[in-house]
Amino acid sequence: MVQIIHPEVGLNLAIFAMLFAILSTELMAASAILFKYSESERRVFRYLVPIWEVTGTFFVFYVVNLEALIPSALPLIAYSFISYILLFLILYVLRNASIISAEYLWKNRRINRKFLYSMYAVITFVLGAMILIIYTAFISGKGIDYSRMTFNLFAFAAFLPDDGFIIGSAILLFGLASIFYGLEVNRYLPPLVVITGMIVAGVSFIYLGNMASPYDLAVPVILTVLVPLLWLFRRTRAIVQNKIIFQGLIAVSVFFLAYSQYPYLMGKSLNILNLLNNNAMQTQVFYTTVIGGAILLLLTLMYFDVAFKKEELNPAQKSESAH
Repeated sequence: MVQIIHPEVGLNLAIFAMLFAILSTELMAASAILFKYSESERRVFRYLVPIWEVTGTFFVFYVVNLEALIPSALPLIAYSFISYILLFLILYVLRNASIISAEYLWKNRRINRKFLYSMYAVITFVLGAMILIIYTAFISGKGIDYSRMTFNLFAFAAFLPDDGFIIGSAILLFGLASIFYGLEVNRYLPPLVVITGMIVAGVSFIYLGNMASPYDLAVPVILTVLVPLLWLFRRTRAIVQNKIIFQGLIAVSVFFLAYSQYPYLMGKSLNILNLLNNNAMQTQVFYTTVIGGAILLLLTLMYFDVAFKKEELNPAQKSESAH
């Protein structure tokens, strides 16, 4: 049975899906930098700044919308994950400092560019893992004490589906990195890695919560399998290597993955519809977000289109570090 989603919750999920799609490309870049640095200089570095700039914008956009939709959500996250948020902010500053230094300050200075990019990659991995931990914890409810607003990492990790979802997601993104950035790898390696990650993450996700709409998982499963299959064949490879199309497929997959749990969180013990603001301000914010979101999405697509095409016309740039 198809469940009609609350329009304002649906909008928030759409923003989250776009944020995660953009963020995932940074995680893919991090894996490429750590495991194939030399090739990353030619194929990855030129995309980092456009993606990095947009990620922060969508993050702020999502948080502002979440605050208007569910005012109690941010205090719950802030109190439950206070130590993680403090660590996150420190690492976020170091991440920004490392990529800025690697991109703009390393020239003509005694700064090891490879070290700076490697530091950026490692920090990006840690930040991505922290985001996945918070997201997964709110689905399963393991480790979170809702009444006391506390989080126990050991209780979270003791629940194997939590670990499986995070590990499977990491494997999945590692496999997608070769496709998104066009890395030179064995033809059958990305499909094998992607499908392995999807199985590990998918089976774990089923046991995380109590899905209200299990059939909605068909959409992310089909799209996730479709990406490496299209990449296998030269005639269709260009479709999934298009950066905007790729991120669009990821965003749709994430949206339906989140929708499969709607309207529950924390192992079906919390109905998010009971937390909505439900006042005139929320309605006004909804309309403002629709208009602002449409403008932001349009400008983002235009920016990516210009930035990516410009960089793809200059495949030899940013190789100075080899000298």
